[in-house]
Order: sequence, then C-alpha cells, then structure tokens
Amino acid sequence: MRQRTLWIWPFVMLWGLVGPHSTLGAEPPMVRVRFQRVAADGEAAPHTIDGRILVQAADGGLLVESQSGELWPIKAPQSPEVQPLEVPFSRLSGDALKAALLDEFGPGFEVVQTDHYTICTNAGTGYGEWCGQMFERLYGGFWRFWEDRVPGLTPPTEPLVAIAFANAEEFQKYQLVDAGGAVSPLGYYSARTNRMVLFDHSSAAGRAASVEDARKRGLKQLNSIATVVHEAAHQLAFNGGLQTRYADNPIWLSEGLAMYFETPDLEGRIGWRTIGQINPARLDSFRRIEKARPIEIRTLIASDDRFRDPASAGDAYSEAWALHFYLLRTQKEKYAAYIQTIGQKPRLQWDTPEKRVADFEAAFGPVEEVSGAWKKFMSRLRAGR
Repeated sequence: MRQRTLWIWPFVMLWGLVGPHSTLGAEPPMVRVRFQRVAADGEAAPHTIDGRILVQAADGGLLVESQSGELWPIKAPQSPEVQPLEVPFSRLSGDALKAALLDEFGPGFEVVQTDHYTICTNAGTGYGEWCGQMFERLYGGFWRFWEDRVPGLTPPTEPLVAIAFANAEEFQKYQLVDAGGAVSPLGYYSARTNRMVLFDHSSAAGRAASVEDARKRGLKQLNSIATVVHEAAHQLAFNGGLQTRYADNPIWLSEGLAMYFETPDLEGRIGWRTIGQINPARLDSFRRIEKARPIEIRTLIASDDRFRDPASAGDAYSEAWALHFYLLRTQKEKYAAYIQTIGQKPRLQWDTPEKRVADFEAAFGPVEEVSGAWKKFMSRLRAGR
C-alpha cells in the first residue's frame, strides 16, 4: 500500500531557533512582527506578520503563529522586531478566512464552508462538498472516541482549512513550493500551515457533477477516501490537544493514530463511518513482514529513521498501524496516559532515542514484554474481527 502522508516535518531542527527558549502561556497577546525574510534565491526582504509568539529563544529568535494558523520560526539573525497590538489574538474565520484563501489561490478556486471546515478547491463544488461531509462525519466521531479516553481535550473553535486541487499535477506543483519538496503522492497535512492538502483522485473522469457523483467515484477510489480521512485525523489531533505542532511527536504514534481512523466503508452512504476497524491491507502487510523477518518495536518508537527511508517506510507504517491497533484495543488507560505525555511536549525541543523509549516504557512497561504480548495479539487477529 502506498503511503498517504509523511506530513511536512518541521525543519526547524535545521534552521530554527537557537539556544534555550521558553514557551509562552496559552493566550499570548496579538503582536506585529517585522523581520528579514530570506527568499529561495537567498535575497532578504522585509516581511511583516500579525500573530502571537509561541516561543521566545534566549538569543532573540521567535516562533510565531500567524492569524492564518501558519507557524513562522524566525532566527535572531533575521532581526525580528515585535510591536504589541491592543487587541487579543484571533484566527481568521468566516468571510475573512474565505477572502484570504481566494486571494491566495486566485481565479478558478471556490470556498465550501461547513460547520467546522473551510475547503478551498478548484475541483468543483461537488468534490468540495463530499470532502466536507467526510470531514464532518470524522469530526463528530473523532471527539466522541476521545472524550472518555483523554479527559480535558478541547475541540477547535476556529475553522479547519483544507486545500483540494483538481488533479495530481496541480497538487504536485503546489507541494513543491509549500513543502519544499515532494512529501506525498496522495495528500498531506502540513504542521507548518495547519492545512490539509488533497486532490481529486478521480479527476481523469472530469469534474464531479454533484456531491453524489463525487461520492460514487470516491467509492471506486479507496485511496481517495482513506487519504481524506487520514489527513483530517492528523489535523484534528494537532488542533484539539492530542498533539502539539513543532513538538517531538514520534511518527509511529502520529501515523498509527491516523491509520486507526482511515479504513473505508464501501457500504456506507459517504464512504467512511467506522473507527478502529481492521485495515485489511495493513494487516496483510504486517503478516508478510512477520514471515520475512523478526519484528522488534524498539527501533520503531526510538527513532523516525525507518519512516524517512523509502526502503523501510512501507514496513514501518504497517507496524505502526498494528502496534497502535493493539494498544488502543487492549491498553486503553495506559495509552491515554502516554498520549497525554506526548501532547504536553514543549515546542522546538527534541527527545533522544533513549527518552522516547523511556516515555513508552513508563506508560506500557518494558519494551520486550510489550513486544511479546503484541505479537501474540496480532497472531490471533483475523480480517473482519
């Protein structure tokens, strides 16, 4: 199975803030930040954003969240100047958000708004509305699933943004600029911009004439359904307290969580309705891995290297799905404690492999014991159960 996403990894580890830093309170005020923005050609020019400061480094660097939700790591050499504004911070919403998106993407795009989402698309109203229906169904199910497992979570109050392109070519061209490279052939969630970026996988048949047409076509494109749900699950996790953008979020956890929600429902009216169903493709892949080599989870949880290597990424995804499936089915209370620990990680601080393993073992017990119990559980698992 092709991987749906390795959402944009925050490259702040390479070009971000330097030295000790502090994370500000939950409600920092609105500020105007002026700094020197370096373009792709290396030239610097003045740039201004209004937002809130999330992190202040000892050397004067900043991590700023703009009103559009984008995160800006600004290094001290970029000479940031901060002007307090006499208004509280707020995200763009409603007509202001719609206008900003249409101005950014230009002619040919329209905006579809639902109760909790704003979808900017040039794939047609039918495709945009179908995506909106999928998003809203996941939104309700996602929070019902977590509310009893992880107390204190707060669903986002501002609209969540999705960009849906008409075809793969436009999607690929956009991600080269947005992500700085090709991060996924199918869709991704950007931790930098806080947006989902998708495209109509059935575009070869032309633009969907209606939401019903988009639904029927989606049912023939399993990757389309799974991608929409997968990326929406990422976005929800990062906007409701389960995870923190630009903090140390192990990829096995992030991707396993999204895969737990993604399995399509071919008999449903929308194409998806279930949470935690067995994913036959992932299970088959896991079985193949078991036959080929011993499975050991320490490398999976200690480092993200296997996910970043194309030669090992496929196996790592399947193992992450299987481990996540096991933990949520059999270790619910321990899982809740673990994900709360991860969700409270500070921004721009990166754990060592030893710390990652220690966090895991503090929640679930020794890795070797967990691994043995996990393998026994998976050996009894059958598709459809």
